[in-house]
Amino acid sequence: MELYDILTLDDDKDYALLKMEKIKEETYCLLVEVDKDENPLENSLILRRIALPDDTYEFEELNEEEYSMVSEIFQEQLMNEIEEEEAA
Repeated sequence: MELYDILTLDDDKDYALLKMEKIKEETYCLLVEVDKDENPLENSLILRRIALPDDTYEFEELNEEEYSMVSEIFQEQLMNEIEEEEAA
């Protein structure tokens, strides 16, 4: 699984993987829903990636406390990236 891969989740919607970070021994993914032409839509998700023994993976939803912590980290990273682009 690499950045910008398109994944179809259990809700039968397609999502692009925007960020993947290892935080406290867990891997979290920031996903944005995309249309059939892979254009981003408004819906986004943050999910925990769980590695399975057969080298595949599945996703789990986060509890409220965990979601708040991880979303804050992703938000700070995105803001830093925007600031760096504007400074360049």
